[in-house]
Formats: sequence, C-alpha cells, structure tokens
Amino acid sequence: MFKKMNVVITSIVMTLSVLLSLFVLYTPVPTADSSGFSAVQAASYISEISKTPHATSDELEHERVRLYLKDTLSEFVGASNVVEMNYAKEDVDPDCEYDIKNLLATIQGTSDTGIMLVAHYDSRGHIGRSGELGRSYGAADDGYGLATMLEIARLYGNRDLSNSIYLLMTDGEETGLYGAIMAAQETALMDKIGFVINIEARGIQGAAYMFETSTNNNKVIDFYQQAKLEVSYSLATAVYTVMPNMTDFTAFLAVGKQGVNFAVLDGLNYYHSPLDNYDNIDLSSIQHYGSQILPMVEEFVTNSAYSDVNYFVGTQNSVFFTLLPNVFVSYSETMAIIINMLLLVTFIGLVVFLVLKKQVKLLALLKNLGFVFGSLIVTAVIGLFISKLIAFIGSVPWSITYVRMQGTELPTILVMLGTILGFSFLIHRFMKHKEAKVSLMLSGIFLNLLLATVTGFILSGASFLFMIPALVGLIALIVDTFVKNRIVKHVAFSQTIIWNVLMMIPILFSLFLSLTVGGLLALLIIQTLFMSVMLPSIFLQLELK
Repeated sequence: MFKKMNVVITSIVMTLSVLLSLFVLYTPVPTADSSGFSAVQAASYISEISKTPHATSDELEHERVRLYLKDTLSEFVGASNVVEMNYAKEDVDPDCEYDIKNLLATIQGTSDTGIMLVAHYDSRGHIGRSGELGRSYGAADDGYGLATMLEIARLYGNRDLSNSIYLLMTDGEETGLYGAIMAAQETALMDKIGFVINIEARGIQGAAYMFETSTNNNKVIDFYQQAKLEVSYSLATAVYTVMPNMTDFTAFLAVGKQGVNFAVLDGLNYYHSPLDNYDNIDLSSIQHYGSQILPMVEEFVTNSAYSDVNYFVGTQNSVFFTLLPNVFVSYSETMAIIINMLLLVTFIGLVVFLVLKKQVKLLALLKNLGFVFGSLIVTAVIGLFISKLIAFIGSVPWSITYVRMQGTELPTILVMLGTILGFSFLIHRFMKHKEAKVSLMLSGIFLNLLLATVTGFILSGASFLFMIPALVGLIALIVDTFVKNRIVKHVAFSQTIIWNVLMMIPILFSLFLSLTVGGLLALLIIQTLFMSVMLPSIFLQLELK
C-alpha cells in the first residue's frame, strides 16, 4: 500500500514541478494600450526600421533609418533636444571605413544626472562568425532596443522629471562598437550618466534576459528589482565576464559606468541573417523588455536620490536568480560565503552523526563520492563527443560556446534524458539498500557544497547553482534522520524535487540558448550535479515506510 502511495505522491510532485518550471521564463501578453509601454506601438517603429537591410555599408538605407529615428525622437521629445554626434572615420579607428553618426536625445530633468538607454541602429551587413548569413533586416537586432527607446521617449517626452533621461542610438556597433566607443569618450556626457541600460537581441523570441551587469553590482541589483517579471541569473553575469563577447555596453563599462545589459536569446537561427525581419518579431518578447525597463526608468527619474552620479558604485557583487515569475532572489556575495560555510558545517555534523550511529559507512561514502565524480567525467565526455558529432554531421565548426546549427534541440534533450535514465538505472541496479542511497545523496551534496564554496570565493555569481541542491538535499536528509512522521518525510523529499526542478530546467534551457549544443558538456555536468542529489532523494521517497 505504501509503495503505491509513494509512487503516486512522487509522480505528482515531479509532474507539477516540471509544469511549474515552464512558467519561470514567462513573458507577458503584449498590449496595445498607449497609456503604458505598448509592444504593438513598438512594433510600428520596427516595421519602419526593418523595411530593408541597413548596415553601414548600405549607405542609403542606413541613412533612411537614421533620419526616421531622428524625426521620431524629435516628435516625442522636441527637435531641440535631439542632437547628432558625428565623428569622421579617420578620428574613429584606422579600420573604420565610414563616418560614425550617433543620435542623442535628452529628456531633461531637474537634475542633469540621468539614466542612459543605449541601442544601435546599424544592422548586420556581412558574414560574421561561422554560420551567420549577414544581410539582416535588424528587426530584433537591434530593432527591439530602438523600439523600446522610442516608447520611453513617447511616454516621458512631456513629463516633469527629477532626473534626466538620455537616449543614445549608436552607429557602427556591428563592425566595431564604434559609436559606443566614441560616445564613451564624451566626458561632458559621461559625467552626467548615473546608470546605463543597454538593449540588445541575440535571437527574436522568448524572455528578455538581463544577462550582464557592471562589477560590484550590489546596488545595481537592488535597483534592478524595480523591474517586473525579472529574468536574470548571476551565473550568466559571472560567466559573461570571462567570455570574449562584446556589446555597446562594453564601451561604457570601460569608462566606469554602472548598469545592465538586456537581450532575448531564443531563435539563434534568425540572428544576423535575413530572417531577422519584421515578419518574425515576437510581441511578447518586446513587451517583456518594457516590463523590466520601464519600471527602472520610472524609479530613476522620480527619485532624487539618484541625482548623485556615483549612487550605483557598489562595494561587492550580488548573487541572484529568478525562482518564479516576479519572484527574484538576491543576496550579497558575503552572505553567500556565510551560507556555504554554515551548510558545510551542517553537512559535516550530519555525516559524523550518521557514521557514529552506523547508518552510513565511511567507506561507502567514499565509494559513492567516486561514483558521482566518475559520472561527471563520463557525462562530460559524452557531452563533448555528441556535440562534436552533431557539428560534424551538420558540417559546421564546433566551439564549446557556439555551434550555429538548426535542429539541435531534440538531440540535446534526448542525450540529457538518456544520461538521467542511465544514472537512474545504475542507482536502481547497484544501490539496493537505503544506506547506499543515503551515501550517494551525501556524496552529491558534498560535491555541490565544495563547488558552491569554491565559486563563492572566485566566481560568486555561480555559487547559487551548487548551493541550492546542497541546501534542499541537506534539509531532506536531516528530516529523514531525525523525524519519524512519514508525511513530513514526504514533504522533505518533495521539496528537494521541487526546488531542484525549478532551478535546473530554466537554467539548463537558458544555458543551451547561450552556449548552443556546443555547450552540451557543461549542460550535462550541471545536470549531473543536480541529479546526484535529486535522484537518490526520489528513490528514498519511493521507499518510505
């Protein structure tokens, strides 16, 4: 009787957890209501911007887009508040083959200190990284950014503000970040900028991720929580700091500005190709930019505290992640270290207790630690081999961070599910007794805790990825050890499933969008670390008496 009930309870919890995880990256319903940010209105701007490719090499169309933007900004904020920032090519860079023409619109507040929104108006005009077709119409990259800024101009152009808004539309981003680099050297402008929001697109649909911040971002993240439907993981911002990728935001970070960087990631096949056109835009994604950015702008321009241009200079980084729609968790890197240390002490205490009570053998614990570590190596090798094989079959170059190829979603999912089933089979086949499963779970918790502690010191933004499985796993084992009530034990093991699934599925999906199938090695390692805690927890729950 208990066995059947355990199966039913565990199955329900797993199903509900997976379904709930699908809403973590929720994007809002687009609106046509012009009283607030309207994706429908934003789309009307994009339809004009993306009529034709408008790279710097497409001189006539490039100029058409620039003049359209200038005229529209002038309509919203007044022609006298829109200026051209022009730079002769010889003053920009020896490799620059054209003059750079930025546009800057100012919505003046009582204080000159302002928030600056940035997007580029040139589209991709030539083949870039492998697989990129070029000749983009720029509907998403960077029509999404430009349209978001035009909506801000429309909504705030005639308002009385405490602090100012600066809207910078840059030129030459696709060929060298030229417009942003030149603007960042304008000391008179930069001295007024308290916060930068760069708006980009690497796909055409899905959630608008806040994927990069300035360093020492604790005050930046406090401010970001003004946003609605936040989607961000400090794992992404931490990893991005060690990657070679650059956007216009890079130029402003170089001169010490604080801020955030946004982009949609889903739809890489459309990126830098003719498919990036008006027919393929996603209104829900555009609305999601507005849901996050508009509240931040509103807070900045109405709160005189931000008139201090150095307000957002922080003292340390924050650890943060999206748990559910409108549920955003953040804490300081100092707190992360404290949490990791407390969990490590708790873990050691639990292991000592279980060993003394002869509920766990130290040798079995060491063997299972070797099993988990070996599983990590095996899955990493599988991930590397499969990703290279897929790239070979598709006749595209392989990179651990970029394999541009269609149709990789299904094989990636199958490989990941296959490794989970393989892990489950080994547990079922060779770990018959509860002691073995507890030892395995302790081993998984230990490896996650070890990684959480190490990353807490050297890459704090990634520490939560390992802390969460360790924390919820410890809770389950402590309850299982010291509580006799079967229902309470079910709750303890169920929360292990819930929190692991809510973290694992959205993060793995997001990483796949970022790294492509080339990152399958990393995806499988992370999945195995989650599974090393979750799978033994599931088996223990199934065997409750």
